[in-house]
Amino acid sequence: MIKLVVCDIDNTLVPKHKMPSERTLNCIHEFNNMGILFGLASGRHYDGLKDLADQWGIHVDLYIGMNGAEIYDNLTGEHEIMGGLKKEWLKEIFEIMEPFYDYVNPNTIIDNKRYIRRMDEITAEAFRYSKAGNLPVIVEDESLFWSKDTFKIGFRTTAKMMPLIEYYVDKHPSENYYGVKTEYTMYEFNPMIAQKGMMLERFCRTHNIDIKDTIGIGDMSNDISLIKAAGIGVCMFNGSDDTKAVADVITDLSIEDDGFADYCEKHILNI
Repeated sequence: MIKLVVCDIDNTLVPKHKMPSERTLNCIHEFNNMGILFGLASGRHYDGLKDLADQWGIHVDLYIGMNGAEIYDNLTGEHEIMGGLKKEWLKEIFEIMEPFYDYVNPNTIIDNKRYIRRMDEITAEAFRYSKAGNLPVIVEDESLFWSKDTFKIGFRTTAKMMPLIEYYVDKHPSENYYGVKTEYTMYEFNPMIAQKGMMLERFCRTHNIDIKDTIGIGDMSNDISLIKAAGIGVCMFNGSDDTKAVADVITDLSIEDDGFADYCEKHILNI
């Protein structure tokens, strides 16, 4: 008996920067009708997740934000942020990423403003999608990136450069933070305490849910902890190889072919 379904958003629930399909929305509504709890787990902040849920007209019982550094329990109203990256850690991260300076575009939030090294089309598209009112600030003094603590920092790059970054960062581990691929062109650093799977386990303990009765669905490396923690871990057909390697199930179809809805209809809703 499945009691809780938690999924990533971009390229899991929806193709990146697109609306959910009618089939996907029907699946979520049917979860609600059947008493199956539904959660979103993303790198976005809770406010951004709530905006999307409202825009899509769906009910969400659990929000896991900032890759696990934030939780909003909609059953209790509890909202907690676990902590972020200290500014001295941020400086270390930029030192690690220095060999890739010409190939990455840092992206972080400081005092509720997004800071980037340069404007690129993907960043502009993200702002159009989120309907953010203010454009990001283009940084002239690089030290601004590590001037204050923040929750996470991402580095936009190319799919070709990503394997080199993954390999290099793995050779420079830290007990305070970790790096992870969140898209084929985005590499992010998060505090060590930020894990989607940890927040799933916490929610289940709070509500006496046997974690064996949960499904976690994702597509990228930052979803691995969610997939491993859930009773059934599902990776999308379009997911990364490392994420597929830890999953119990790989969907038959990609997100572009409604793979999320196809899996839910067949294996949860029995449609």
